[in-house]
Amino acid sequence: ALIGATGHTVHRLGDLASAHRYERNKKATSASAFRYVQIGDIDVELGRIKSFRSFTGADAPNNARRLMSYGDVLVSTRRPTRGAIVAVPAEFEGHICTVFFTTLRVANWKVLEPRYLALFLRTSLARFQFQSMITETAYPVISDDDVESMTVLLPPLDEQHRLVEAYDTAISAYFSSINAAASAMVGARQRVEDAVVGRDAERLAVALVGLVHEVVDEEIEVEEESGGHVE
Repeated sequence: ALIGATGHTVHRLGDLASAHRYERNKKATSASAFRYVQIGDIDVELGRIKSFRSFTGADAPNNARRLMSYGDVLVSTRRPTRGAIVAVPAEFEGHICTVFFTTLRVANWKVLEPRYLALFLRTSLARFQFQSMITETAYPVISDDDVESMTVLLPPLDEQHRLVEAYDTAISAYFSSINAAASAMVGARQRVEDAVVGRDAERLAVALVGLVHEVVDEEIEVEEESGGHVE
């Protein structure tokens, strides 16, 4: 009844996008540098890649194998109800993600906008489907086949674009607001500094927030490396 009331067309996800397992050639990429995205690098509130690590192939973790292309939709196979789901942006074209993502490639962008699919998979309707498919192991997990079997509601393409653009605008406004507030706060601190110290006052820097940052000198999360689904 819920699905029928929307007026949207109903599809099996696997008929619109397929899970791929294209992987880097370890020998050929041993000296190549690339960005590596794991599950913890996805902002589950915003549905965006928030961080990454850089490796050469020879130094990369074992799970750093899956090739990403612009528009691929990454779905965490571990604790999928958390919403670690993202459409790969253009700046990560050709880079690498963990094998613990289901990596969906949309067959026809004139039918399904990948960014809409990523947004849909973060809705309550998708979350209920994930919950019904979870296998309890060390972590609640799902498989590529589970993801492909999901039901997707598809509005017309122009409506998909409208929803995506509205969401992207909201994300931009979110970061603009945070940075404006940070600038105002540092400005207020600077006025106090100037008033107290005078011409020898320290110049305070504003730490602006960006969407993506590189993580340096941190270990790969344990969640990535043990337990759960084995490929």
